[in-house]
Formats: sequence, C-alpha cells, structure tokens
Amino acid sequence: MTHPAPEGLAAELDAAERSPLLRRMHALRERLHRRRSTRLVYRALVTTVGGAIVATGIVLLVLPGPGWLLIFLGLGVLGTEFPAIRRVTDRFKAWVLRLWHRWRARRSR
Repeated sequence: MTHPAPEGLAAELDAAERSPLLRRMHALRERLHRRRSTRLVYRALVTTVGGAIVATGIVLLVLPGPGWLLIFLGLGVLGTEFPAIRRVTDRFKAWVLRLWHRWRARRSR
C-alpha cells in the first residue's frame, strides 16, 4: 500500500524539477546517503552546525544581536535532517503566516 506524498514534499519536488541548483543539491544528497559512513558524517555535521547556530542565537538573546533570527535559522538547518524538528518549524511557519495574513487583512480595512 502506498501513501500519498505530503503537500510540502510535493512542492519541494516540483521546485527541484524547476531549479538546476536544487536538482544538483538533491543528487549530491542522494550520493551522500548511499553509504552509511557518509550518511552518519553528514548527519553529524548538520547536527553540529545547526546546534552551534542555535546556541549562538541563545547567547545573542541576552547580548546585542539577532538572537531569534539565528535560533530559527539553526532550527531550519536541523530540520533538514530531523523530521520532528521540521514538523515543529513547519507549524511555527504556518502560525506566523496566519498572523501575518490576519494583520494585513486588518490593516487593509
């Protein structure tokens, strides 16, 4: 039994078909994920980079700088490898978009 692709995945696949850069990135990722060792190294690298960005964002919450921006950027990086984080960021993005549309509708009245 096959399951239909989620809307987000279908949109990503459509975008990948349109953009040569995204096609190359997906091809590179497929090559990296073929071997277990490269998959683990790639995942460790993404985890390290994403975690470092989030940690820097947390530090910048109390220091001058774009703390929240870095936290969301780091979660976006982590979301490329961890489905649970991706779901959280997708829900947050939908919530922000709802607020934005509500604000724009209210402002246009």
